[in-house]
Amino acid sequence: MNEGDLRKFIEFTKTLLTQLHGNTDYAWFFKSFNLEVVNNFFQNTSYNNGLDKFQSITKSDIGRIKAYLNFIDKKAYNYGKVFYQNISDNNLKAELIKDFKEMKIALKNDDIIEFGRRLSLQLENIFNFSLNSLDVHALISANYQQYQSVTPNWPNYKGNPFNFYNSFFSITKNKNQYEPVELSRVSFNTKSIFLSIHFNYQVNARNIKDIYFLRNKGSHRDQLSQNDQQTLNRIISDFDKNYSFYHKVLFDVVYGIPNIR
Repeated sequence: MNEGDLRKFIEFTKTLLTQLHGNTDYAWFFKSFNLEVVNNFFQNTSYNNGLDKFQSITKSDIGRIKAYLNFIDKKAYNYGKVFYQNISDNNLKAELIKDFKEMKIALKNDDIIEFGRRLSLQLENIFNFSLNSLDVHALISANYQQYQSVTPNWPNYKGNPFNFYNSFFSITKNKNQYEPVELSRVSFNTKSIFLSIHFNYQVNARNIKDIYFLRNKGSHRDQLSQNDQQTLNRIISDFDKNYSFYHKVLFDVVYGIPNIR
């Protein structure tokens, strides 16, 4: 957030506080605002409420807030640089670090949906880069019989074989022949399963499903079915105990796919 954006935010907050001031229905908001925001940032302590402090905000207060936000931003960015230090492609690395930083900031802000979205973006960027590096369409086309029926070497797997040929190729109505499907149109789940089989690594199926759910469904909370709403509620209520497992999915993918390093 640059200084111009910060000043706009401050003006917006002043207007909001002025509109709510004196309304007893929002007494809880002012109490929380004073505890969580005002008392943490503002040094001019001669005022009794958040509205007074915002109206009298000083340049030093702005500098204090900017310094804190920059600290959080830089710290999250540095975490990403360390985590992705072995990524070979500079463009991929920059994109992954950017989303890693935003993921960490979302976590700091308790924004679970944004956390899941940013984590999912990292995974899909890794999947797409790896599949492109493999030249996956040429690989499957050259071995199409093999890829029409692939049974993973997973413990206790009893499902049907995967037909990756039909996932990465589709028949055209006009030409009546199979042509490659753009990777952007291949499902997240298919990419994940294909690479985990190809490179022989594993991720927790439920955890990666939760991550993708947050990206796919979380931003449309008002349009969720009853089952989807229950899933979202479960993810949010169990997030504190499952966070490390979601992060492990990213770790398993990064260190399970060798052609990104």
